[in-house]
Amino acid sequence: MTGHPNSLWLATAPSPPETSPLRDRIESDVAIVGGGITGLSTALHLGEAGKRCVVLEAHDIGWGASGRNGGQVNPGWRILPSEAAARLGHERSSGILDMLNRAADLVFGLVRRYAIDCDPERPGLIYAGIGGHGQEFLHAWAREWSAFGVETDILDRTAVSDALGSDFYSYGLRDPRGGHVQPLSYVRGLARAAIEQGARIHTGSRAMTIERAGPDWRVATGDGHVTARHVVFCGNGYTDSLWGGLRKTVVPITSFLTATEPLAGERLRSLLPGRHAVAEARRILHYYRLDGGNRFVMGGRGNLMSLREPGSVAHLRRMALAIFPQLDGVAWEYDWGGQLALTPDQIPRLFCLDRNVHAGLGFNGRGVAMASMFGLQLCRAVMGESPDMPVESIRTIPYHRLRQIGITWYLARSRVLDAWDLRARRRDD
Repeated sequence: MTGHPNSLWLATAPSPPETSPLRDRIESDVAIVGGGITGLSTALHLGEAGKRCVVLEAHDIGWGASGRNGGQVNPGWRILPSEAAARLGHERSSGILDMLNRAADLVFGLVRRYAIDCDPERPGLIYAGIGGHGQEFLHAWAREWSAFGVETDILDRTAVSDALGSDFYSYGLRDPRGGHVQPLSYVRGLARAAIEQGARIHTGSRAMTIERAGPDWRVATGDGHVTARHVVFCGNGYTDSLWGGLRKTVVPITSFLTATEPLAGERLRSLLPGRHAVAEARRILHYYRLDGGNRFVMGGRGNLMSLREPGSVAHLRRMALAIFPQLDGVAWEYDWGGQLALTPDQIPRLFCLDRNVHAGLGFNGRGVAMASMFGLQLCRAVMGESPDMPVESIRTIPYHRLRQIGITWYLARSRVLDAWDLRARRRDD
């Protein structure tokens, strides 16, 4: 059994490395809770540094968002460099922004170094917008990242239409740092690389308790336990109550995806001719691309009222046809969904929870690059080095139990405002 949803990624990924549940009492330098991108990147970087790691995954490698996301390797966060500097402190901004600038490089560098078979493509990422909502942001994005030597391309209506094969959008921006991978293949490749560097990975091994054991920590599963000097939590949108309060530092929301049959001929040539990853500059964004088998893959918001997975993807298919009428008549073969983790300020969190206990989470839908980079940041924290990110004490979100009401209100309001933008654009046409 895999436990994975029946997704395109599950159907096309190479087999995972052989793993088994933990049924022993073992010792290690580091116990890592969570076998997704964050946990496995942490294990890989610690293994390269000579540390023994044990990864405990309740399900299978990449079972959570790491194996369900759209596979887009997004540069930066969803805020401008100037906003990040203001929120985290200008004295630290240079290191933080350099970290953000290198995050996509880290992903594609790991893919090359460990020969990860994950359909990597790096033509850049295009942000595409309608109306005035995102236009100022994209111009500021281009201006501010140019200080770091990033040469983005501002796209007018004609240029964005030519780049995407669609006249749906009013403007866009191409960021050359972006790209895409097959995400489940990528995370399974990270697992193989971590094992090569000495990590032990135990799937089907939910961490159920954690307690002090002298100078160490003991993390117990149903059939065994790990005693380690350090513990790292890497659950992101699936963070549970194992460590009190940690799950209340983020807000989980669902994201759904749908994928077509393989495209061919003129239909394929007319759609995304540059094979870019695309994300919308809208309040409720859609994101899409072609996969390695030339299937069109689109993702977007999940259920308005709950975290139920996978739910209906009808709204995604309607939007796909609105953007790309040439998809009319194409068969849709896969639908799936999963949970990502939001933070109130769009900034991921690197926590020190207790002596030698750290956590990294809250990637706001940009987890392929950021979770990979946070593995390196967590490695540095464990090694006693200074991460680029500030290491914080745990801070829970006020009124966390009311989060679904807030999500529903935000999504409903944003959907109305996005519809107004679209109607205004049609009137201008």
